Amino acid sequence: MKWELIAMDMDGTLLKSDKTVSKRSVEALRAAVERGVAVIPATGRVARMLPKPVAALRGVRYAITSNGALVVDLQERRAVYRNLMTLRQAERLLALLDSYGLFAEAYCGGVSYSEKGALALAVKAGLPENVLAYIMESQRFVESLSGEISRQPFPPEKVNVPYVPVELRAELRERILSLSGLSVTSSEWENLEINAASCSKGAALRFLCTKLAVSPSRVLAVGDGDNDESMLRYAGMAVAMENASPALKAAADFVTGTNDRDGVAYAVEKFVLAGEDCG
Repeated sequence: MKWELIAMDMDGTLLKSDKTVSKRSVEALRAAVERGVAVIPATGRVARMLPKPVAALRGVRYAITSNGALVVDLQERRAVYRNLMTLRQAERLLALLDSYGLFAEAYCGGVSYSEKGALALAVKAGLPENVLAYIMESQRFVESLSGEISRQPFPPEKVNVPYVPVELRAELRERILSLSGLSVTSSEWENLEINAASCSKGAALRFLCTKLAVSPSRVLAVGDGDNDESMLRYAGMAVAMENASPALKAAADFVTGTNDRDGVAYAVEKFVLAGEDCG
């Protein structure tokens, strides 16, 4: 099988626990690009927070960001696809999250916005130092989140809640879904990621494959979270990380190593570079 496109999640998949990309992974992806394979980062992150070693790879032109809400042409620095929630949905969602006293991030135009006054909520939640450091690096802090999104040319791509207490998760998920027109997924056990109901990495991947004239049967997708399931179901070869959820591993054609043991590199080497099959 000649693979034409690799779509891969970032956090928990390509990125190690310390948020770095291993030399082996970079070399495997570079070798795939040199063989003419399109490499597509597919992440819940905003575009500006793509890992530098990935964005810098020659041949990596498109990125699926914000769980599929925005597909970005990295070369031309523009969005080629949008699947956004409405402003009204975003305003109602932020009001709900505020009633719970939760720190929230709104992704608009490839930038993540948060309220200055809400930062103390993230600290109070007891988030790990590396998560707090990422928040500080990734956010553009504003006085009013609802005010900021109303000024943007497009409504939010995604709203992210980095930490939700275990005892609130089921209740909050149910209340978010009751707003209608929204979906709730997670990339890590403690967060909630909210998008338009029609938005998914799988839908964005379908758009890109149509644009690039790539058959789904020629796509290899790798992920670890429930926000990756639609992408894996679309692809001809679905690869789950060893650290993925049991449900995702059950839906996969192949389970590779963990993100800390070069699971992406191993899958690319095995199927794309060596040409093996999953049998």
